[in-house]
Amino acid sequence: MPDQKNIQGDTWPRLPKKAEKFVFFRITNPQEFKNALPTMADFITTAHTALVNRNDIFKKKAEGTLNGIINLVSLNIAFSANGLAKLGAERFNDDIFNGGQFKDMTAPSEGEPAEDHLGLDPQEDWVNEFKPSSGGIDGVLTVAGDSIPSIDKITRRTFDWVFNVGNDNQSVETVYTREGQVFDDHLEHFGWVDGISQPLVKGLDDLSNAKDGKGMTPVDPGVIFVGHEGDEQKTPKWAKDGSFMVFRIYEQLVPEFYHWCAANCSIATAEVRKAMEMGKPIEWSGDAMRQMGLFSSRLVGRWPGGAPMELHPLEDPGSDKNKAIIEASTLKALNHTDSFNYNPADQTRCPYASHMRKTGPRDDYPDYAKHVMMRRGIPYGPWCDLDERAGGATKSERGLLFVSYQSSIENGFVTQQKRWANSSDGPTDMAKHGGGASQGIDPLIGQVHPSRNGKNVGVRVNGKDESTAVQINAKYEDAPRIPFPDSDLQNPAPQVYEESLSLDRLVVPHGGEYFFTPSMSALKEYLPKV
Repeated sequence: MPDQKNIQGDTWPRLPKKAEKFVFFRITNPQEFKNALPTMADFITTAHTALVNRNDIFKKKAEGTLNGIINLVSLNIAFSANGLAKLGAERFNDDIFNGGQFKDMTAPSEGEPAEDHLGLDPQEDWVNEFKPSSGGIDGVLTVAGDSIPSIDKITRRTFDWVFNVGNDNQSVETVYTREGQVFDDHLEHFGWVDGISQPLVKGLDDLSNAKDGKGMTPVDPGVIFVGHEGDEQKTPKWAKDGSFMVFRIYEQLVPEFYHWCAANCSIATAEVRKAMEMGKPIEWSGDAMRQMGLFSSRLVGRWPGGAPMELHPLEDPGSDKNKAIIEASTLKALNHTDSFNYNPADQTRCPYASHMRKTGPRDDYPDYAKHVMMRRGIPYGPWCDLDERAGGATKSERGLLFVSYQSSIENGFVTQQKRWANSSDGPTDMAKHGGGASQGIDPLIGQVHPSRNGKNVGVRVNGKDESTAVQINAKYEDAPRIPFPDSDLQNPAPQVYEESLSLDRLVVPHGGEYFFTPSMSALKEYLPKV
């Protein structure tokens, strides 16, 4: 198994965090950077240290002795293909990593060759710093802690000092930064608990609760870490114990999401029209709220608290009514369980097209375990208040700073985003199970080519006041087929869905980069001397 003292702590078990900052940098003096790298490595948080810190926090919580937030800051570092090339590292035989995320995820503009852009993201939606024309990004420092002020203080005392302030020959320039924060109950901006269903790694995680034949199958360490059993790639020896990191910005259009859900629920739609006709604020009834809650949860595949639709298809065990009669520990177990699998021939509980089932197909896909990844994302931007949500248009940019770790970007992130979420028949074409048509693209993160986008719909992108986001006019075969709960609030969803949804663009990618997170031995011994 991977050596806990040789792997960086955000890959496993995860860095403790209430806030997080990503510092993207460019190497300006490779030799001076290499000289200083072993010193910087002494400040990097290993998996062993992260585990000790997390266990200490959990112990104090269990004992009731945790008074407030612990002042703790942790650091990890990773490099792009361009950054590793500057350091002289042996090159990976990996076209996706070497080509970078801009090439892999953006669509060609008019007149550009298709081979230079292999994705669906409109280039104009990307942050300029992630575009090669801006000069490129060589690496990222991930700093997690109790607060942004604490993070900035430690960053100045470590990263800035080692590579610039305390060195006569400065070797790094900061290109771009993004910061995020953890909300109460670990909610993401749409209102769902985030981070559930993380893979268990053999040799690292406790597998005692994963032996009932249900739920997330424990994966070989080589699915996450390079050079171990389960790693199918041919990578240089120096890369062992490292992991490929994907960073990506997903803006979430929260008011538009809720209004779009209301527009697809008959009771809620009728009440919206009535309120508009009378010139009054929208006040949805209990039935409308329940209908939208069921509909939106079918889009996600879990109820907001985390309970899977596959086990609770009609009622949220975390609803106010059920909270009053269920103990907190029992409710947490119901919400965070992974003890279930899908029946590939059945979607009366969890729809084939739900976000969770599209990106985490379990028994729907025979070789699912090799495509899992560690997800370490964190929300960014302010929480959407009721007034902004009721207005139906985004006023402040918010979303998810998506981070994942895997031994193969192709098997992990690329498969989940491009081959499953963006594909109408991925991960497995469910038309063969009697639906008559494929299940459609992922209703949340699925993307279509910019040439198939429709008119402007008046939403805010990239934090700018001008509106540039567009409605997705996906072809019929691409539109997700989700069961409408109009008249069946008390009944399971039908097996065959005859209707499909007209999508709005609710999640807008703003770019990112592919990185490699080296082992401690590579940081201290290989990269400085290569």
